[in-house]
Amino acid sequence: MKFFACLVVLAYILTVSASPLLPGYFHRRASGFVLQNGEDAIALNQKFKTLSVNSSCKSGEKACINDQLAQCVGSKFSVTSCGGGTVCRALPLVNSPGTNVTCTTDADAKTRIAATGATGSGNSSSSSSAKPPANTSGNNFGAGNGSGNNNDPQKSLTLDKKVIATGFQNDGQDAPDPGQVKSLTSPNNFINFCLTTKKPIGNGKQVQTGSCNPAPMGIIAATTNMPSSKFVFPANNAVIDAKKTFTIKMAINHLDSGNFVNAANNYFAAPQQVNDQGDIIGHSHVVIEKLTSLSQTKPTDPTKFAFFKGLNEAAVNGIISADVTGGLAEGVYRLASINSAANHQPVLVAVAQHGTLDDMVYFTVKSGGKNN
Repeated sequence: MKFFACLVVLAYILTVSASPLLPGYFHRRASGFVLQNGEDAIALNQKFKTLSVNSSCKSGEKACINDQLAQCVGSKFSVTSCGGGTVCRALPLVNSPGTNVTCTTDADAKTRIAATGATGSGNSSSSSSAKPPANTSGNNFGAGNGSGNNNDPQKSLTLDKKVIATGFQNDGQDAPDPGQVKSLTSPNNFINFCLTTKKPIGNGKQVQTGSCNPAPMGIIAATTNMPSSKFVFPANNAVIDAKKTFTIKMAINHLDSGNFVNAANNYFAAPQQVNDQGDIIGHSHVVIEKLTSLSQTKPTDPTKFAFFKGLNEAAVNGIISADVTGGLAEGVYRLASINSAANHQPVLVAVAQHGTLDDMVYFTVKSGGKNN
């Protein structure tokens, strides 16, 4: 009896002395994946805001689209509404590594994520099977302008919160015009948008099968600096001599011309820039396409043209020139300009409503025409 009593007392002592250690012990064991789970939930919720029912997915994948629970069937998302005032969110698991995509309240999602020690609101979403890249995990979003020992924001792998465009979270449907569609939205400037596509990263190459470009648009030219061009020769309705060399001449305004990068390695690979006067730093191109007649209404095939040249020289007295050596065969043609920034992207300006930034003329080539 005394032996049994001693065992009970000993067990009680061990329990009391050990109990303060148990919560801390388990917390230390779990903290590694608990914090990571919270960060992963934030990253997923951020990505979910970029998804639509037309986004690519893998069969069985779960996600949140417009606060609705989405399941990938085949290669397309099927959505189900969350009931009872709940919304779809990615939540951190508590007892094991990972996340769960389910219907809950927004407040509950924020509380669960905050309890992990991860930073962020936890009120956006992304696929539970999509592991975020190491440099874009939840608590890197808006973290600052450096990464590790690097204090140069142009070399950092994190998004500086000072450049976050909060307007990108608005889908534009506050007061929609008839037929207007929703814009894609993003809380992180679409920095990982290309992850939502099946296209390869362009990486400075001209990928003929299509690609996704991660470079920002860059500096947008003011309305007072919108470029404009007008062909001096050939003029519209001109008739020029067949198979005789002639020189295209184009007047250009508000384009800091003669600036072009390596088109094979730096295509669309950097943002648009402007000079000290606010004019776009770039160059132009001219392209001539043959038509069936001057009254042709059928669209042309952009892969086929009679002449193309990048105008890589700076304008002289406001005029850019290009020689068409050997001239053209008899027929009717369309001549157009393609004004571009230095990395060959079409010029970008401050407003949607503006006159054309390029010029286009139609002319005829036949024997006896004038080439000047």
